[in-house]
Amino acid sequence: MAQRSVPAPFLRKTYQLVDDPITDEVISWNENGTSFVVWKTADFAKDLLPTYFKHNNFSSFIRQLNTYVSDH
Repeated sequence: MAQRSVPAPFLRKTYQLVDDPITDEVISWNENGTSFVVWKTADFAKDLLPTYFKHNNFSSFIRQLNTYVSDH
């Protein structure tokens, strides 16, 4: 029986945050849906990060995001 991998909580929360149409003015998918763009970093850090994570530090969010980036 194949085992399904479960995404890390950080990735699940980030996906929910980006995929929510209510947040599109601040963060949204790019035109072809292959990456996302933070349009308003100050609003993102102040209003959205603390809603999904235990901090409001944009640099910490980026550092954690970079742990999932592949160099391939």
